[in-house]
Parts: sequence; C-alpha cells; structure tokens
Amino acid sequence: MILFLRLLIAHLIADFLLQPNSWVEDKNKNGVKSLKLFYHILVVTSISVLFSLDYFTWQIPLFLFIFHYLIDLAKIYLKPSNTGSLLWFLIDQFFHVVAIGAVVFIVNGVPSSIASQFSDLISNERNLIVVLAYIFVIWPSMIIINLATKRWQNQIHQTMGVSLQNAGKWIGILERILVLTFVLGAQFQAIGFLIAAKSILRISVKNEDGTRLLSEYVLVGTFISFTIAIMTGLLANSML
Repeated sequence: MILFLRLLIAHLIADFLLQPNSWVEDKNKNGVKSLKLFYHILVVTSISVLFSLDYFTWQIPLFLFIFHYLIDLAKIYLKPSNTGSLLWFLIDQFFHVVAIGAVVFIVNGVPSSIASQFSDLISNERNLIVVLAYIFVIWPSMIIINLATKRWQNQIHQTMGVSLQNAGKWIGILERILVLTFVLGAQFQAIGFLIAAKSILRISVKNEDGTRLLSEYVLVGTFISFTIAIMTGLLANSML
C-alpha cells in the first residue's frame, strides 16, 4: 500500500503539475510522433522512481513507462472528437491508477490479506446496507421524483423554455448523496446549511408568473428529494 500511495502521488505531480498545456496540445496533434509525449513519459517515470524510494527494482520504471505510454497513446487515438472531455479524463485516470496497482502487484505481489479483506468487505452487513442506501437515493429515487413531478414538467417547459441539459438531475443526485452522507454521519445540522444554501437561488426572469411556477416546482422537487434521502438515511441507520 505504501508503494502504491507513493506512485500515485508521483503520478498526480507528473501528470498535472509537471505537464505543460503545450505538451498536451502537441500530444493530441502529433500522436505517436510527438516528442512531447516521450518527454512526458520520461518525467512520469523519473518522478515515480524518485518517489518510490526503490532505486534498484527495474520493474518499476520499465512497466510504468510502458503502461503510461500505452494509456496516453490509446486516449489520443481512441477518444472520439464529439465525446465530452470529462468522461475520457475519468477513463484515462482510472486506467492510470489500475496501471499503478499492476506495477505494485508485479513488484510485491498481492498480499494474502487483501483477498480476505475484500471478502470481509463485501460480506459485511453494514457495508452492504450503506451501499444499498446510496444506490437507492441515486437511481430509483430519481425515477420516483421524476414521476411525482411529471404533471408540472410540461407546464414549466412551456412557460420558462429550455434549461441546462440534465442539470436538475445532477443537482438532485448530488444533494441526495450529501443529505444521505450527513444522516449516516449524524450531522443533521449540515442538512440545514444545505437547505439554506439552496434557498438563496433566485430565478431572474421577466415573467413573474413563470418565476412563481418555477420556484414552486423547484421547492416541490427539493422537498421530495430531501425527504427520500433523509428517510433512507434514517432507515439505514436503524438497520446498522
């Protein structure tokens, strides 16, 4: 675990702090022919070896160089031009973390305790209850809220026009995750701050009737969302 954390810190420093935007642009433009790509991989490898404090294990620089190079190259050539950059950024970083784990596995092997710890993790009733609670407030509750407010959605759309695509959905998901986390952690006062923070939202439109309609719609959706998250958290706490 110590080696994994050291290599992860090195990756974050080399991949973000020590990689100029000009290098990124050159990589995306020239691909496999980019010298900046090669420079970046050398920097990542060097920083990783430095932070590993293990200067005699040849597998660390060799496999980090190979893995990082292949992942960056795959991102350059496989990333569709019309795909959101956030998705591919997350995919890219996920595979880099997996690659670091693979290097640690190559160097140290997998301790026998990891398998037993993972088995205990997925067999622990408390962990399963918490996972179930988060899954419920993220997906099924979203459908419940959508069905509960469906009667007003067309009216709001006709009155106010279009809004940011999926913005309301993500706001609801994030607020339910926060509320559930606060309930599970018995930090009920934080829920009050969250409600107060959302209450400062002001809708700036010329149509006063539209403002009232949208405000009432947001309030209904918010109260349903908060109620579901709080009740789910209280139920989960009673089962823990």
